[in-house]
Parts: sequence; C-alpha cells; structure tokens
Amino acid sequence: MEIDYTEVISAENGLNIAVGVHFEDEPDSYYVVDVLASPEGRIHSLELMFNGFACKYDFKPEEKEQLVRYLNAHNPLALPWIIPDEEAGGK
Repeated sequence: MEIDYTEVISAENGLNIAVGVHFEDEPDSYYVVDVLASPEGRIHSLELMFNGFACKYDFKPEEKEQLVRYLNAHNPLALPWIIPDEEAGGK
C-alpha cells in the first residue's frame, strides 16, 4: 500500500481523515481510507472507499500500522494517532 496524502475533515463528534492510497496490485486505481477518530487521536474505524463508495475490505495488521505511522509522521493536528485493536477491527 502506497500512501500519498492526508486531509482532515471536521466532523461533529470527532475527526474524519481522508488518506489517499494506491495498492501495489492495482497501481492505476486510487482509493481513499476514511478514518474516524476521537479529538484525542484514537482511531475508531477505517473504511476503504473507491469513487465515493465503501469497499468491503479488511485491513491487514501491517496496513493499519502503516496508516498509523503515516499519520504520526505527517502529524495532522499534532496528535499521537493510535488504533486500539478492540475498536478498529477489520474496517
């Protein structure tokens, strides 16, 4: 998975973050990971989107870790981003 941008979108009950990604096996397809998080940076869900539609996709543990590393490295809103195992699940 290759990540190339992140955008924070305000939400009423927390944060909504859009993360642009490409997958190695589909280099010409552009996806967005819709991340829902608390204002403290606790990630509650991840959902893969394609052309505005949700995909049925279970993120691999290494993909979740990669997303967290990216968010922490680019640090939108200067928060320490985490994904609690019990909350993020496969979405």
